[in-house]
Amino acid sequence: MTNMTPPKPAAIRALFARRSVWQSWLEVEAALAETQAELGIIPSAAALEIRSCANFNAIDEEALAADIERTRAPIVSLVRFLSRACAADAGGFVHWGATTQNVVQTGRTLLMREAHEAFNLRLAAILERLADLAETQGHTVTVARTNIRHALPITFGFKAAGWIEEFLRHAERFAEAAPRVFRVQWGGAVGAMHAVGQAGPELNRRLAARLGLGYFTIPSRAGLDTFAEYFLLLGLFAASCGKIARDLYTMLADEFGEVIEDLGDEVIGSSTMPHKVNSKIAVHVIALAARLRAQVPLALDMMQPSFEGDGAHNQMLSALIDQACPLAYEMIAQMDELLASIRIQPERMKSNLEMSGEFMASENAMMTLAPLIGRTEAHDVVHHAVSEAARTGARLSDILCADASLAGKVSAQTITESLDPARYTGLSAQLAQALVAPARLQAALLRGKN
Repeated sequence: MTNMTPPKPAAIRALFARRSVWQSWLEVEAALAETQAELGIIPSAAALEIRSCANFNAIDEEALAADIERTRAPIVSLVRFLSRACAADAGGFVHWGATTQNVVQTGRTLLMREAHEAFNLRLAAILERLADLAETQGHTVTVARTNIRHALPITFGFKAAGWIEEFLRHAERFAEAAPRVFRVQWGGAVGAMHAVGQAGPELNRRLAARLGLGYFTIPSRAGLDTFAEYFLLLGLFAASCGKIARDLYTMLADEFGEVIEDLGDEVIGSSTMPHKVNSKIAVHVIALAARLRAQVPLALDMMQPSFEGDGAHNQMLSALIDQACPLAYEMIAQMDELLASIRIQPERMKSNLEMSGEFMASENAMMTLAPLIGRTEAHDVVHHAVSEAARTGARLSDILCADASLAGKVSAQTITESLDPARYTGLSAQLAQALVAPARLQAALLRGKN
């Protein structure tokens, strides 16, 4: 994919529409003929004619559809129409030594690879947006929540950096899996290359190279684990997107107000409540991610065909490719749009932090006291002080400063400063900055820039 602008989701859906899928099969038939001619298996003139006719200028799409309806054998009909379109005796060399699944699976693999290249462009954009957030929001203090309750102060940049590292792991998984997944499936009826004999392995290698794919030494039609791996990785990726989108969705709530989806004044939130500005993108990501994760069980069933292959599992595979790949792209496109639309609300983050106030830095107070009275005793002292402050409404720092057990051991200023949440963000800013360059580097690699 030479265009560095990610396509719209509609373009990826069109990749897996009928005409595009059938054209991918014609491409496989043409490439097979060209490779066989290169090896002297069929005449070169026949390969040239097959290539020139392997398109819908030479073949009537609707007539082909009607024939498929009659035969219920799409590749038989396709081969019949391609053969008839060829001049002289060239049509007699179409589909030489191949079987239906060789063409169907390889054709869809070509489409999968194209969709995956577009997917990578969107992943690059996501990493760049997160790098910007990690860099610009590295010092924006916010609340870290565990078990949905206030935990410690962090910065929003640190939160974004955590997302970066998760997406970097996904990028690594996809990169490792791609050579296993995007392979030609050519070996004849059961994969042992019966029809072409000793020329089979070299034909397999050269066909793969011509199509820009890898190849299997044993091109078993029953070996569908590579596809299952890809859909499992999409499921993992969907889980990450859904989780992040749900965090942002929650932060959009009036009670939080820490981020907004900035979609412009013309966007309508509710058909009945004019004041509402409902999420439009985060909710879409959450829904799409759930639908994509739901494909995983089918992927695991798909990879269990009987013996050397069967039609039921071939149909499962085709349906998975045609449905899951456009769905995955729509989800990542929405994730990209979500991150592009998010606007940080630092003042709301600050006010939410102030809800817990000094309590948010109680760990810091404990660790300040630990060298003086021991860690366990320090925990107990601060814990009891927190309980008293919660019960009475007094300031935690005042209670600790008045604690007789601490008299002469620590100054009031030290205690007060230790309970300032803004001073206790750990290495948030430093760690956030550490992920900026790796994110941008990986984005460049995904775009094919070295």
